[in-house]
Amino acid sequence: MNYKPNITVIVPTYNEEKYIKDTLVAVKQQKCDLTYEVIVVDGQSTDNSVSIAEKFAKVYISPKKGKAFQLNHGISKTSGELVIFLDADTIIPPDFFQKIYKIFETHENLYACSARVNYHNGKAISFKIASHRFIFTQYFILNFNMHIFYLLKSLLGYPELAGCNMIVRRDILLKSGGFKTPPNSLGIDKVFSDSLIYLTKKMKKGKVRTLNFISVLTSGRHLTIKRSYKRFIQYILKKDIYYELAKKDELASISQQNTT
Repeated sequence: MNYKPNITVIVPTYNEEKYIKDTLVAVKQQKCDLTYEVIVVDGQSTDNSVSIAEKFAKVYISPKKGKAFQLNHGISKTSGELVIFLDADTIIPPDFFQKIYKIFETHENLYACSARVNYHNGKAISFKIASHRFIFTQYFILNFNMHIFYLLKSLLGYPELAGCNMIVRRDILLKSGGFKTPPNSLGIDKVFSDSLIYLTKKMKKGKVRTLNFISVLTSGRHLTIKRSYKRFIQYILKKDIYYELAKKDELASISQQNTT
């Protein structure tokens, strides 16, 4: 690929016709002087996700279903210096690209990051203080607790990326081996975070962090105690498998996808 934009945006979809338009419109309305490409990797949806997405982005149909495979397939089709992974129901603010790119330019030791997550149900109140924007939704208490959770993990040396928005330097992304599929397809984002942390320790440099003053909106549609409990238990029971997956190198598979 000769075209190398500053930023690549990859959005995986599977039956996301209710959400994908708002996500892609927010991407297209970025106020920045950067070059960027936007692709959607669809997991063979049976609704109108593809026809909607094609109005705003390049769409690829993944040969296989599954978020990890879709994301790796997307990586092989793009060339941006920074790669931003967004869930199909995540909305970024208008200055997101500009701020993110500046942070990576300023901090050369930053390998990957996520913005703060604000869950919402379609309604949100936002305001700015100086250059920082604050958002309040009906999930305010949960959002605050999630911020504390990610902050504490970072302070303790075990940062974890938020799956709905992850930004990674391309060279680091390839060195990490991309995305792996854990048991029951749960914990993809956790394993990816662990892969990056393992890489920083192996290379003895680099940082993974959560950004305190940049946030995104994402749907609270999956927020149930039962689902959260199930994910937690499955991760605990199979944590050794998850750990080994995080260390596994899949560079060959990504390279192979790049030739298909």
